[in-house]
Amino acid sequence: MNDKHPSYYLISSAVDGNENSIEKLLCFYDPYISKCCLRPLYDEYGNAYIVVDMELKGRIREALMKMISKFEIDFEAIKE
Repeated sequence: MNDKHPSYYLISSAVDGNENSIEKLLCFYDPYISKCCLRPLYDEYGNAYIVVDMELKGRIREALMKMISKFEIDFEAIKE
């Protein structure tokens, strides 16, 4: 798989409901999702730590899976 973007075949397979392809897409976007979910966490002494908000990450992954299932490829636009 190209490091810049997922292949057409992978996306098409995920849209068709292939669980392995969906997992590969989620793995492909995992670093970006984790980066978007960084939040500061403060301990009892006031020290700040940057952590991944796992609840938010789960919600984003769920939304991505819903988008994949509803995604439609416009073949007319491809032909032109």
